[in-house]
Amino acid sequence: MRMMICLAVLATGGCAPQRVEARPQAPSLTRCSNPASRYSIAYPSAWRTNTGNAVEPCRFFHPTAFEVQPQSEEPLVAISVKREPMTLESFVQGNTSSSSDVLQQEQLTLAGRPAVRLELRATQESPLLPPGTREYLYAIGDGDSVVRVSTLAVRGLDYPANQAVLDEMVRTLELR
Repeated sequence: MRMMICLAVLATGGCAPQRVEARPQAPSLTRCSNPASRYSIAYPSAWRTNTGNAVEPCRFFHPTAFEVQPQSEEPLVAISVKREPMTLESFVQGNTSSSSDVLQQEQLTLAGRPAVRLELRATQESPLLPPGTREYLYAIGDGDSVVRVSTLAVRGLDYPANQAVLDEMVRTLELR
């Protein structure tokens, strides 16, 4: 009898195998340390980072090889990390002023410290970015300084993919 019930249920599709969605596997990560700026962070092992010849190490991250020229502008890379000498409050005030439209702002705790996630769009008053340029960043307060981890939506960069990588990288940040 039990066999007949199960066969009847199978015939009507009630015992059909459930489809399980495969989750993408997280990429393997490599840890990189910047002793001068007192942080370490992990990045996708297939990516590249600067070694510290022209600027301090572990400052720039990109999926392909890139070069940092001494005394030049920052290279166009997927993700950059920088310690800035200001409080988190000053950083947020300075970056959410008239030079940027705030698209997203969220208070967080990262590396055991207060942090904020921002997505900004540069306005006509932006001193550094062309108007309309979007920037996605985390700022982590560390006393009288902030560690900024960011990516830009500019030609040649995959902004959505870089945002996802940045989200993973920032979770690995360690401050000293």
